[in-house]
Amino acid sequence: MAMKQDSEIIFDSQSTSDQRDAAQKEHCVGDVMTREVVSLSPHHTFEDAVNLISNRHFRHFVVMANGQIVGIVSDRDVLRGLARTDNWQKKQVSEFMTPEPITVRPESSLSVAIAKMLDKKINCLPVVANDGTVCGILTSTDLLKAYQKDLESLDLKQR
Repeated sequence: MAMKQDSEIIFDSQSTSDQRDAAQKEHCVGDVMTREVVSLSPHHTFEDAVNLISNRHFRHFVVMANGQIVGIVSDRDVLRGLARTDNWQKKQVSEFMTPEPITVRPESSLSVAIAKMLDKKINCLPVVANDGTVCGILTSTDLLKAYQKDLESLDLKQR
């Protein structure tokens, strides 16, 4: 932090150093992702998906088959399905999921994950371990919570 004193600028090295450390601290996806992952199979019904999203109050779930991720469903996918499909109760998840979703690894930097989300205009990324198993999901809400913590930390240091 710089302070003006008798036409000189004096840098408070402690504050500057603390701010630099906070800015340089690179979070990874595993630090902020949601670890509880809810999934359905491609053979579950659309009605199952509607019930899952409305009862659990979240906006995304992964679609798993044989222990591997095969798709993702967002609340917008569900809304589109409801609006465009006459007999939606008889449809299967596989008919409205996004197949082969873009994923990240837990050790990926947040900047890489955010770039993927912005580039593809999506609000979540399934997090996949080296063995291909889903170990989390990174959502825009997770990123906002991490950003809020960082800002609060900076606010406390500036007091």
